[in-house]
Amino acid sequence: MHNPFYVSGFLYHSRTQQILLYQPNLNNNSPSVWTMPGGAGIGEEDPQKSFKRIIHQLLSLELNEKQIFPVYDYFDNAISSLHYVFYAKVKSMKNISLPDNGTLSWFSFKQVSKLPFSEQAKQDIIVSQRVIQAQARSDSGILPTSKVAYKT
Repeated sequence: MHNPFYVSGFLYHSRTQQILLYQPNLNNNSPSVWTMPGGAGIGEEDPQKSFKRIIHQLLSLELNEKQIFPVYDYFDNAISSLHYVFYAKVKSMKNISLPDNGTLSWFSFKQVSKLPFSEQAKQDIIVSQRVIQAQARSDSGILPTSKVAYKT
């Protein structure tokens, strides 16, 4: 039997260092929070393929697997299943269809800190930002410094 899981994540435009977030339209009068696009895995899909499918369904954007990067996964008590977080690098911020049931906007990580989120979504974005920054340092050849005492 296949265990149920949930995936979420965002598109990342590295040149501008912005992420695409989603704000669903709610039918009631409660304030809407920003979130990352996400949804449940289907059948025998692996989490990366689920993320790719969800982005395609929501944004009419076809990602290839080389664009998609894992951030982390955890057991989400709120939904009683594993939750996988991804980001996908995109070269263009154009040609992304708007969903009928919500709003999409590009934000810098600094702007994101001022938006209303659930605590878990906020944590997922913070961890994602750290993963992206670590990868950028690695790609540029900048390694973290360590405090090592050398004998002279």
